[in-house]
Amino acid sequence: MLNWLIGPLKKRVIYEIRQILYDHPKFRDSHENVVNKYSFEERPQRGVIINNATADRIRLSADNYVGRLMSFCMLSNVDNKPGTSLEWVRENDLLLQELSFKRDVFPSPPGAYYLEITKIPDDARNIPGEFVIDSFLTVTEEPLIRFTTTNDIDAQLSHDNILPNSVRLWIERRRSLIQGVDFTVNNATGEIVFLKETPVGASIYADYRYIIPRRGPFEFKTEETNVTAIPGVVLAFGDRSQLCDRQAVVVTDVRTHTAEIYGGKFETTFSLIAFSKDADDRERLSDYIILKILERQNVLGFEGIELLDVSPGGEDEEVYNEATDEYFYDSSISLSYRVDWESYIPLPIVLQRAEFTSKSTEIGSGYLDGKYVTDLLVNSTPTNLIGVPPVLRRNFGYERVV
Repeated sequence: MLNWLIGPLKKRVIYEIRQILYDHPKFRDSHENVVNKYSFEERPQRGVIINNATADRIRLSADNYVGRLMSFCMLSNVDNKPGTSLEWVRENDLLLQELSFKRDVFPSPPGAYYLEITKIPDDARNIPGEFVIDSFLTVTEEPLIRFTTTNDIDAQLSHDNILPNSVRLWIERRRSLIQGVDFTVNNATGEIVFLKETPVGASIYADYRYIIPRRGPFEFKTEETNVTAIPGVVLAFGDRSQLCDRQAVVVTDVRTHTAEIYGGKFETTFSLIAFSKDADDRERLSDYIILKILERQNVLGFEGIELLDVSPGGEDEEVYNEATDEYFYDSSISLSYRVDWESYIPLPIVLQRAEFTSKSTEIGSGYLDGKYVTDLLVNSTPTNLIGVPPVLRRNFGYERVV
């Protein structure tokens, strides 16, 4: 998870050792006895305890900058919600590989998928939480109409149930018309009505979002992932989910730069305590674990978990129950790993458009009549750009949800 370094690696080590014991017919019935520290209510016949983790960071460069992430999807916070339930989102590589050898086909249409937590997981009783998804799908550069006369007063979007204030109409893909000045929209039907005389021969293209019915509820558990709610997206839930929390997953039709990546490596060491009531059984258990960990090091290496050292430690015995005088025999195993860490910093909002014309003139005159047609970068330099700062909010910016 996002806020853990040692925790996920320790869970991965526990999982591997459980699999190692399960593969041995004699130790199979003890594979669930591999735990984090002493969490047994009553000590079983044999088991393994993961203990004493230490870690040291390895600095790779001055700032540990790795590069930029390009992805079909990104996570964004919404309004003033906490935004803590989802730790991160990623592309589902396995699914994308099934759809296309180049992994350039994404199964979910572009848009903003708003995830809302409706039920918190009850970890103590193993009851999952629930979330729902409200989808606002994006349409870009839809050919709307080519004016044949000055009296072409209406047009029809290809979808209905339009998200209010999301429609942007463009003359020849360059100049954005002003809603309420140049045109009106019937959000329920998708009908467009032009309010001014239309320029003959000009083509209009539409960008907008439309709403599809809410989906869910979907179940989720703490520190687990969901790959079905939004096909192609891996939703990773942490341990900080909150009721009514809301976050957005933005999906684009092509891969875009979504974050700056910082990363590196750190080395960590675990002390494993293998215990058994029988001294010979303890030795066989310890030797078997060491051998199998060495055999599995290549498998973990593909996940960025590099085995540096595995070695047996000392042996001892301790009194478990003084009333019955039962003895347990312990042996320690030291495991050292070098693992990758990464941090993703979302990129800033991308500027969609800026204008020379003042806001009051824009609202009063609009652009349908072609009177204000000066583009931003014509006869100008970055040092003398003037005009109204762009308004960046959820219903305006398609590139980011803020």
